[in-house]
Amino acid sequence: MHLAPVPAAMLTAFLAVPLFAQPAPTDSRPVVMMCQMIDESGTGWVPDFLMLTRQTSGPNIGRIEVFDPVLKTLVRHPIQAQITADNGKSRSYGWALAGVRNANGQRTDRLDYRLTVDKADGRARLSAVAQGYDNTMTGSGVCASPGPTAPEPARPPRR
Repeated sequence: MHLAPVPAAMLTAFLAVPLFAQPAPTDSRPVVMMCQMIDESGTGWVPDFLMLTRQTSGPNIGRIEVFDPVLKTLVRHPIQAQITADNGKSRSYGWALAGVRNANGQRTDRLDYRLTVDKADGRARLSAVAQGYDNTMTGSGVCASPGPTAPEPARPPRR
């Protein structure tokens, strides 16, 4: 399994702007970062795609949320994530799921996720650790923040 290449324009926009950079003061849209991942553990707990958003206005300004296929299946909505580490080289985000059960019926009280993204090129590592189990499920991939999209051109009137 391999990752589809990230479009050059998307990667260029990502590299030009720090992860979750402050938007213009008049822009109230959330800041978005999307990641494509490969589940190296083969367990299904590392999603192949995830999206993080940071609110830039309103009562939840600064709030970071994550959403992926695992969350869609288990809780059906995004959940809050936190920045767990930030230095000149990378930034890490963490979130947790409570009361998780796999297809074999194994249960854990908590599944802790940590996503670390390299600021220079968007390379990413994701780990998931189930409380009470020794193994760490891992994945790797790339994250990028899409740039602003151009408005759709006006269509000529029909005759």
